[in-house]
Amino acid sequence: MKKAAVITVVLAIALSLTGCASIFDREYFSSSEYEPASAVTPYDGVSEISNYMQLTLAVNNLVSEHGESLLLHFTASYEGDIAEDLAAACREVSAETALGAYAVDYISYDLDRIVAYYEAEIFVYYKRTAEELDSIVSVNTDSGLYEAICQTLADVDTSLVAMVGASTVDEAAVLEYVDEAYFSNPLACVERPVAEVNVYTGGGMQRIVEISLSYGASESVLGSRRNVIVSEIERLLTSVTSESEAYRALQCLTALIGDCDYSGSAPGTLWSALMAGQSDSEGMAVAYKALCDAAGIECVVVAGRLDRDEHYWCIITVDSESYHVDPSRTAALGFGSTFLINDSQMWGSYWWDNQEYPECNGSLSYAALVESTAPDAPTSEPSASPSPATSDSPAPQVSASPEPAQ
Repeated sequence: MKKAAVITVVLAIALSLTGCASIFDREYFSSSEYEPASAVTPYDGVSEISNYMQLTLAVNNLVSEHGESLLLHFTASYEGDIAEDLAAACREVSAETALGAYAVDYISYDLDRIVAYYEAEIFVYYKRTAEELDSIVSVNTDSGLYEAICQTLADVDTSLVAMVGASTVDEAAVLEYVDEAYFSNPLACVERPVAEVNVYTGGGMQRIVEISLSYGASESVLGSRRNVIVSEIERLLTSVTSESEAYRALQCLTALIGDCDYSGSAPGTLWSALMAGQSDSEGMAVAYKALCDAAGIECVVVAGRLDRDEHYWCIITVDSESYHVDPSRTAALGFGSTFLINDSQMWGSYWWDNQEYPECNGSLSYAALVESTAPDAPTSEPSASPSPATSDSPAPQVSASPEPAQ
């Protein structure tokens, strides 16, 4: 156990030096390709080993470089039982480190006595290629992993392997990160990806996270759909011209429900909401998010429940105050019950993790907004009322790759 503790601490310290810093405020992110830890310096092709720490670092470095064999020369002054230490080091590197659990099939060795000293040759058999190890991204925190996932979705990549330092992240947390990354910028990859996640720990502090993503279509098809959706958003934005943030948010909602009907059986995608004209609560929420992003309104998609059923809506922040907006219910219930709603008005029918989303206790209401801004704005029955009045300001422009709201 003492040697196990030594190797765990030593490898954690050595490997943590290879990542780049990241802060969980999501304002800064840096990553790098995984690089192996330093080990003992070979002498004429043979690594000189004088203690257990050097032995484990030498074996670990061999794995890090995807080396297949290594000759070790144990000095006459070696501290400990060489045969026992050699078996322990090979076992721990292959089974009790994240890299070993991810990459190594098994490790074998030959030990020989050469007159006054011992020599051993290590053989490593892999279940991963050298290219797969080279593609590992190294990040120091869970937030760094989240930002790496955001970039993967923005690039419409289908896989990500990341080494995360000193992390408690598990498969459930990674799946949540994938969903959060999509909802933060649904226009980036157009379709919500289906993720498969494997987390390799080896019992140590570090994690190697392997993520496989399926978008339901090829990158070229998704790119074509994105361009069409961007054009549709630009068309809808011609009616979003108010200088007031809150009123622009209302104009976005009016534009959306004018083109999209709620259907619980329809697909929950941007395409179904903006192009097919029918979507469920998820599709209408991400479509409203995309419109708000393009109109310069801070907006997040909320994944929660309505009367025990899975349901999606949005939280917008205007004039430094946050409010709930439920686009899928506006047509049925009217703007007054679904736009600029506080937490206290939501509790009872709705449930959401209020620790994960902004607190909504703003002082504005739909009635107060339309009374002060546009008397001819929509009433509680949007289908029978005109769209919110617009100003003469030019319509906002939308980019094919808007930055996620922070």
